Amino acid sequence: MTGTDVESIISIILLLLFIAIFAGILFKKIKVPYTIGLFLAGFVITAISRNISGIENLFDFILSSEIILFLFLPPIVFEAAFHINKRLMSETIAPILILAIPGVIFSALIVGFIVGYATPVPLIYAMLFGALISATDPVSVIALFKNIGVPARLTTILEGESVFNDASALVTFSLVLGIISVGTFDLYTVVYGTEWIFWSFFGGILTGIFTGILIGSLIALSGKDAVISSVITMIIAYASYLIADSLFQVSGIIAVLTAGLIVGWFSSIWLKKEERNGLSDFQDFFAYLANSLIFLLIGITTANILAVYSSETELLLLIPVALVAVFISRAAVVYILSGVMNLFKGRGYIPLNYQHALLWGGLRGAVALALALSISENMPYRDEIVMMTVGVVLFTVIVEGTTTKPLTAKLGLDRPSNIALYEYYSGIIHAKTAGLKILDRLEARNKVEPVIAGRIRDEYSREIADARNSIQEIYRDILPDAEVLKKFLWIRLIMVERSFYEEFYEGGYISEIVLDEMRHFINLRLDDVTAGIVPPRDILKPDSPEYRISMKTAAVLSGTFKNSHFAKNLRKFILTAEYQKYIVLSSAAAEVEGAMDIITSELDFPEKMLEEAGNELHRISERSEKRIAEIAARYPGLSKDIEDYYFRLSIMIKEEADYSSMKEKGLVFPNVYHKLLEKIEKEKAGLEEHIFNIV
Repeated sequence: MTGTDVESIISIILLLLFIAIFAGILFKKIKVPYTIGLFLAGFVITAISRNISGIENLFDFILSSEIILFLFLPPIVFEAAFHINKRLMSETIAPILILAIPGVIFSALIVGFIVGYATPVPLIYAMLFGALISATDPVSVIALFKNIGVPARLTTILEGESVFNDASALVTFSLVLGIISVGTFDLYTVVYGTEWIFWSFFGGILTGIFTGILIGSLIALSGKDAVISSVITMIIAYASYLIADSLFQVSGIIAVLTAGLIVGWFSSIWLKKEERNGLSDFQDFFAYLANSLIFLLIGITTANILAVYSSETELLLLIPVALVAVFISRAAVVYILSGVMNLFKGRGYIPLNYQHALLWGGLRGAVALALALSISENMPYRDEIVMMTVGVVLFTVIVEGTTTKPLTAKLGLDRPSNIALYEYYSGIIHAKTAGLKILDRLEARNKVEPVIAGRIRDEYSREIADARNSIQEIYRDILPDAEVLKKFLWIRLIMVERSFYEEFYEGGYISEIVLDEMRHFINLRLDDVTAGIVPPRDILKPDSPEYRISMKTAAVLSGTFKNSHFAKNLRKFILTAEYQKYIVLSSAAAEVEGAMDIITSELDFPEKMLEEAGNELHRISERSEKRIAEIAARYPGLSKDIEDYYFRLSIMIKEEADYSSMKEKGLVFPNVYHKLLEKIEKEKAGLEEHIFNIV
């Protein structure tokens, strides 16, 4: 590669990034999903540049499958796994796996038979197309659903399915390719293919565990340096994919997903909040960069492929058949498999409105295109397969991608618009009221001219009055519908509860593990209310399977290894987390009861509705207090010691913040600041040792 080649590549990358930035600003203003907008931008600039002299060949290239799979996919999937709600994913694993493994095979067969019998493409080649087009694309789905505002459970199912079904799609695709190459199909092929699917899936999990633990442990050894930790996570993303795909011939994306889950969980335990935030910011940046480039490049590639085949009318006529086949197969998979799962009424239950969203949210994109482009140019019917793939990708990304958000609103899966407006006006009232109090204090101290103070007071008072009038209009709109009004009340109460948990965490009173548990609790309650279950179900169980398994493990380890440090530490971890959980739950219930006065001061809810909500909150508080008493009775002295521990810890966190403030103001030198932090860390270690000894 010459210096000129390197300059050309760098110039094109910089140009693409500039286009991505410009497109991002533009599409944000016109409220088009960012990734969909980038796809359109890549498509349009390629079509336009082809007719402009001097730059007609600037975007004349087609993305290779290796670049999509090896360069762009790992960081996007790793970032999604790093941030995904692990608890929610564990609860939705049944529908995810059923849609991802048998669902993909079922879909491939349906697409294959429809295309094989409705077009000139032979059945075996139609099956090849069915295999590559049946997997919902992780790049497209994750990018779209991240900011769409649907219930967390639905987002988790869609994201989880899109990543997991990659394994079965890739293996099914490779299996059909093998049948085409060998020219035989028998019982041995079926058995071998089934084994291959499971080996690819579980082999990817094992590889991800191996790389996640082995390389991820370097984060702890690095002294928890944010920059080094960020580089390590980037290495894990690519290493897990390469080791799985190239060395063991198993699913690289499943390996990346598993490694991301492990590193995300480890970081919540090993790293302090600031360190985790730094690591999280790097993941966001890297995934944003990869997403921006890949959607632009897919748009460019799609435009170039269509230009190549634009005169091939017979190929273009295959696209409608492919679209119908893909839609029918997706509908069959979603509705039939969901119906079967719903018969068991367990955690795999998928409501009908979720099923509609799953049907329309099954976007195809980078993975399908990569598999189509990986087919040898000498293989018969390659052009037909590539053309159908491009047509399906174009339709799902543009049409389904731009209509998914309105559809979720139509299905009642987003937060009601009235609630968003209420929060907006309520926020204005509280902020402006607080501003007036500050103004009164300043005026009392003669810090502001009376004329200026009067002008500001009039402006703020007008804004408060306008906001109150707007809230009353919202209330009049929803008053006739008791169910909507009840949903309105409960969503407001749950949002107050969520903010309280965040404040408790910021104050250092609960660990991130407990915060994740409470966020999971909040998401499930919001999902219940959105689905019309009001008041929301009692989801937190005092004796959950996770708690019983963890305590049993600690007991077995203690019995097997007397005075085992690990067993004691595990028990300490479980008990303190359990204690924190119910302390914060009880406190939050009381806090929310208090917030009801603020909410009812703005809206006149029926007395019976308020009484029902108050009773439910009181019941949650009583149940939590009972659980706290049970733990304290079983482990005498534990409650006081834990209270002492977290009270001291919160003070130390405040000290850390004060030291940081002193450093920023130049009151202490950097070396003194680091010594002060070391002192705090030693004091924290002493606290850890104390709590370790009591349990």
